[in-house]
Amino acid sequence: MVSRRPNRRAFALIDAVIAGVILAIGLSAILSISGRALLMEQKGEIEIRAANALDELLSSVVTEGPETFAEIQSTTGRFEADSPYGDFEFDILIEAGDAGIPARVVVTVLHDSGKKYTIETHVALKRGEEPDPVRFPTSPIDREARYEEERAKLEAD
Repeated sequence: MVSRRPNRRAFALIDAVIAGVILAIGLSAILSISGRALLMEQKGEIEIRAANALDELLSSVVTEGPETFAEIQSTTGRFEADSPYGDFEFDILIEAGDAGIPARVVVTVLHDSGKKYTIETHVALKRGEEPDPVRFPTSPIDREARYEEERAKLEAD
């Protein structure tokens, strides 16, 4: 009696095709997710740099004073190309307040991609030439003596 082996070549080919289709679906899903993750990472990096640029511009307004800032610094323009914000433009709007009323400051940065980031706050006016306070201790500080006292206390306990 002759036994015939079942013909399994067709099944092997179908198995390979199905495995290839499943692999293609899985790879396309992974590539799609990876692409979205990279785009979100890039967007986050731009937003962090925009927030830092806004903070830097607002800090300079506070430092210089809103009433004299426009005389000292430019209120519109583009950051220098070699700075971390080289791909941003900025615009600073300062609406002066009356006596006792803080100035309204609106700072906007625009990324080359077209995304605009804006922050608005109120900044108090500088009052004349207030002297900086003296920040020296009233008596000299002897750190070595303090250290020895603390060490002696710990050893006594």
